[in-house]
Amino acid sequence: MNKRRRPIHSKVYRMVLGISLAALTLSSVVGIVSMMRIQGDSEAALLHQMEQNLYDLVISKARVAESELERYADYVQTFSDYLHELYDGHPILENSGPIQPARTENANVYAMQRVLSGRDVPLGDVREDLLLLVNMEHLWKPIMLQDRNSSILSIYYGTKDGLLIAYDKHSHLTAPRGGESEFYYDYFKSPWYRRAVRTNGLCFTDAYQDAFGRGMVITCVAPVYDEKNEFAGVVGMDILFPVLYRIIIGRGLKEEAEGAYAFLVDREGSLIEPSNGGETKIRNLYYDYTREIDYKIAGRILRGKTGVSLSESGIYYGYTTITSTGWKLCIRVPESLILAPVRSVNRNVIMTIALFVMAFIMILALVAKESERFSARLTGPIVALGKDVEKISDGDLDYRAAIHDNDEIGDLAAGFNNMAASLKEYIQTFAAVTAERERIKTELNVAAQIQADLLPCTFPPFPDRREFAIYATMIPAKEVGGDFYDFFFIDGNHLALVMADVSGKGMPAALFMVITRTLIKNRAQMGGTPSEILEAVNNQLCEESRTELFVTAWLGILEISTGKLAAANAGHEYPAIRRAGGSYELMRRAVNNPAVATLEGMRFYGSEFCLRPGDSLFLYTDGVVEATRAAEGVGYELYGRDRMINALDRHGSEPVEALIASMKREVDAFVGEAPQFDDITMLALQYYGGEEKTGAGEMPVDEQGE
Repeated sequence: MNKRRRPIHSKVYRMVLGISLAALTLSSVVGIVSMMRIQGDSEAALLHQMEQNLYDLVISKARVAESELERYADYVQTFSDYLHELYDGHPILENSGPIQPARTENANVYAMQRVLSGRDVPLGDVREDLLLLVNMEHLWKPIMLQDRNSSILSIYYGTKDGLLIAYDKHSHLTAPRGGESEFYYDYFKSPWYRRAVRTNGLCFTDAYQDAFGRGMVITCVAPVYDEKNEFAGVVGMDILFPVLYRIIIGRGLKEEAEGAYAFLVDREGSLIEPSNGGETKIRNLYYDYTREIDYKIAGRILRGKTGVSLSESGIYYGYTTITSTGWKLCIRVPESLILAPVRSVNRNVIMTIALFVMAFIMILALVAKESERFSARLTGPIVALGKDVEKISDGDLDYRAAIHDNDEIGDLAAGFNNMAASLKEYIQTFAAVTAERERIKTELNVAAQIQADLLPCTFPPFPDRREFAIYATMIPAKEVGGDFYDFFFIDGNHLALVMADVSGKGMPAALFMVITRTLIKNRAQMGGTPSEILEAVNNQLCEESRTELFVTAWLGILEISTGKLAAANAGHEYPAIRRAGGSYELMRRAVNNPAVATLEGMRFYGSEFCLRPGDSLFLYTDGVVEATRAAEGVGYELYGRDRMINALDRHGSEPVEALIASMKREVDAFVGEAPQFDDITMLALQYYGGEEKTGAGEMPVDEQGE
């Protein structure tokens, strides 16, 4: 019995429809089952991982707090020991006269000052202490000037006889007023003095409002004993609490708006947390805290040492003890915040399945209709063409499809044949082009790495030298750049500083930069003034180079022991200098010679000035001041020297590495999304001063240009 014949188009129609229905059903079942399993597993896993992460986070934050508080404690213990040595009659470093009362003209300038506890303290009774305690400035001044976090507000010492000396920059707060000759402050009632007397050892106070209105502080205090080991007074260091809070908490938490934040609890059970506006709030953990926290969790925080607890309101609290102060560091994370990703995934999965079902039904209907219409007419030629195309797609580009009819299918077959020929040619061409591009890219990467390795890149570069700090960076606009910086010792007492910019971009500028840097360094090692060195390099480049490239350069030689700096400028940007405690300004008084490699036989002139301890020097290329952004009405706007000086003043107290990073952020914020137009190179040096060195050699002094 012959079976009923079924046309190919009918088979195609039924097959496509059956496969589509089966795929729809199977994918829907798999998707729903997988979603339910993922929901359960993800929730449990996330909660467990969150508890462990929260535990690890509070422990790490507590270690940061302990480290910072130990630093303050070491300072205060050193002060106490040094005061004991002074009372014990050890040699005095300097005695230039007694400490004077505070003066309003010393506002914002670090200075020593005296305060009496009351009018009943005769100045003559404490005059001997005033002559002795002036020596504390040698110990306090470098600590205040080099405080890396700007957290130390004031350092002071109050004697049992009613004399208090302080070192800070808030003279205007304790300056005598209304015709008084002295400022009086009964510090015997202050929290820091009473705690030191009560504890009789080094300790920290709880947070309190500073008596002079400078904000919320904590104080590290220690008793001081005289030569008879009898109590002589209390030495203390005020730490600004909002700054300490930022150091301890740092980064790593979600925004408070999302419900995750950190806070501190002191020994008395008071919750301390700086607000966004800068004001520090203190609230009782049990009675005056408006956010959700139940009594059970509050008790665990106050009585426990370290742990993670879930409140009845669905809030996780991680807490641990800061040993130095006895405070508790706490981090709050809502359970809903942890489960939000799981719930979001569930919603997305459901929505995706629904859209998938709708789209699949529409596609199924379209496939069914079109299969019925075209399958009978197109099946034969398409199947044959499909086999031919399969051979071509397998990589046999020399194979050609058979053309059965002079119609669209025939045109398609001819098109595949043309495509196979074009594809073969394209692959051959593409392989050659790709190989060439990879070769060029590899060479550029090697060149960029070589250029980066040529510049000093290990910081600190001279870890055994304490007389100065230096940091520099070069960010090329392309793979390789024409800017460069350099610093190296000519001998044990002379440090050479170089900042230069080669005209042009790319590989030619990079090669010229390498040659120029080598010539400058080699010539500097032979001795001579900066102007003589640049003059010799200029003549050598003009004699040996046939390119039209030139170099703007600034070269300085710093005598470490005295701070004397001889310099020569060849068409480069004026350096910026900041005197200790002052503002940055451009060194425009120095002679600016023509650029190097412009004309052979030119005479170069130099200048000389002196760096004092605490002074800073900032060198840069025009990529900083000529950083460009789009400006409405004028087309574009340059960053400029004024913005640079203002930015330097804002960050002038930062260490050299942080200063360079801050300046890069300032330039990036200015240009926004605009591409980098030129190489950006910066070098910062802070001079701390050094002792005279014998046998180190002396550098010649540059002649002063007209």
